[in-house]
Parts: sequence; structure tokens; C-alpha cells
Amino acid sequence: MIQTLHEPKYTVKDVSEITGLTKHTIRYYDDQQLIPFVSRDSNNNRLFSDHDLDWLRMVHSFRISGLPISEVKHYIAMCLQGDETIPERAELVTKQEKELETKINEYNLQLMHIKEKKAYYKSVLSGQLNDTWNPVNNNPECGEKYDIPEHIKSASKAHVSP
Repeated sequence: MIQTLHEPKYTVKDVSEITGLTKHTIRYYDDQQLIPFVSRDSNNNRLFSDHDLDWLRMVHSFRISGLPISEVKHYIAMCLQGDETIPERAELVTKQEKELETKINEYNLQLMHIKEKKAYYKSVLSGQLNDTWNPVNNNPECGEKYDIPEHIKSASKAHVSP
């Protein structure tokens, strides 16, 4: 017998192992009706097909990129409507790509800062540096690594009491 892409064959546990998603996440996505064609066996256990795995991957990518569930549902509804919604779907995908790229850039910036801190603490722990980055130590160099615009500098000087 030839299996098709739509034949239900994977349990939630299987899908979790295949995708790396938690069982809770998989069930939640299904409960939110974000995977339109999930089957149930005679014991009411979810059974997923290869086709369902593709829906799941798409849904998870959208969620990770920050798309609200309501918008994911809208995307799914457009898919179910057919090819006439392709332009709108393509627009949504492009928007989410930009959102994700923005997040990645922000995460990379924060990762760079964390790595700098890690290297700094390694130097402090080895005795090469004193802990001057701790704001509690009242280091006069605090804030010097930032380019503070003049209008902010002048405004902050006006708030300082003599």
C-alpha cells in the first residue's frame, strides 16, 4: 500500500521528536485550529500527516517571527481560499521576513554585548582588570561608550542641580 502525504501516521510524541517542538506547543497549535487537517484515531488521539508537518512548520515560523495567532489564522484562511490570495499571502510572508530579520539583528547586537561582558569578566576573574563596569562602583567613565546626541546632553545638564 502506498502512503500519501495526507495519510495520518504520526502521534504528538512523534511530531515532537521530528520537529523539536514540545508536545504542549503542538497540542496548543492544534487546539487553536492552526493545523487545519489533523486527524484523530478511535481513541481521539491526534494523528499527523507529512502534510500536517508542513503546516506546523509554517505556523511555528510565523509565531516565532511575532505574528499574532489571529493573523496566523487569517493566513490559513487565505490558504484555504485558494490561489487568488497568493499576492496577500506573499505580502504577509515578506512582512514577517522583515520582522524576523529585525529581531535577528537585535539579538545579534545583544549577543555581542553579552560576549563582551563574558570576556570582561574573564579578565576581571584572572586579575587583569578591576571591575569598572559595575555601575555601583561610580566609575567616571560610565556612559562614555555611548554617542549621546547634543540635545540630550544639554537637556540632561539642565536637570542637574548644583
